Amino acid sequence: MNELQVGAVVVTYHPDEDVAENLRLLREQVETMVVVDNGSSPVELEMLHRTRDALRFELIENGDNLGIATALNQGVRRVRELGRSYAMLFDQDSRVTEGFVTTMVQCFAASRSTKSLAILVPRYVDKRLGGILPPPVNRGGGLEMATTSGSLMPIEIFDIAGWFADELFIDIVDYEYSLRVRQVGFTIDECADAVLLHSPGTPTTHRWLGSKEFQAPNYSPVRRYYQERNKIWLTKRYWQSFPRYCLRTFVFSAKDLLKIVLVEEDKFRKCQYFWSGVRDGLRGRTGKIRV
Repeated sequence: MNELQVGAVVVTYHPDEDVAENLRLLREQVETMVVVDNGSSPVELEMLHRTRDALRFELIENGDNLGIATALNQGVRRVRELGRSYAMLFDQDSRVTEGFVTTMVQCFAASRSTKSLAILVPRYVDKRLGGILPPPVNRGGGLEMATTSGSLMPIEIFDIAGWFADELFIDIVDYEYSLRVRQVGFTIDECADAVLLHSPGTPTTHRWLGSKEFQAPNYSPVRRYYQERNKIWLTKRYWQSFPRYCLRTFVFSAKDLLKIVLVEEDKFRKCQYFWSGVRDGLRGRTGKIRV
């Protein structure tokens, strides 16, 4: 395996100028890069067009927000059409460090579980707060979950485990796929030497009644909806195979709801969307909602 076999897939959604710099740094490390845009404005697309012309990558314009799962599937299919055997997936806000792709490729090749390795993730460092974001470890060895951004995957895994779940639209997409590949016998691992600068949400740090500091992620009301709805969708499918994980997701939900009430802004709308997500998850609703 070498860098020439890897194609990068980046999903954009209302990108700013910082995204152009992220794309430039990544483009310097890969031969093939496909950017899939989910319904950005004409001004934002103009910036992407300029960046594409300067960096020479392929741009797929969806014209509407089709969701992260569909966009990732589009990008991976196009990377395979371009002759690559591995896909490296990115959010627009993530920024690679020097030698990132080479290190990931070397880690994948050296992995003792290469034959069963479905997803390799990097070491995530919060680019706003500077701390390491530790991955969830599976008691049986390897990682429990993979975050999409920076992950390296053999494209053949999609022929075995299927594609990302379009019906989830956004949120929980990567966690669902992690459970799916593990369910069919594959593993997830971390390359600690490859560092990706990444920031989930817009976290703020708080202290409540003199207690230990904690972070509130400050996701939007709409994100809260998809998170809660899709957690229930996931639990219905994986409860028997991964009961501990499914139970923990609802513990995290309870903690997040408490943080919303205590310290986050726009409390009423976030709580409203939170419970709407729970309701629709129980009803089996999927896909994009009207906002």
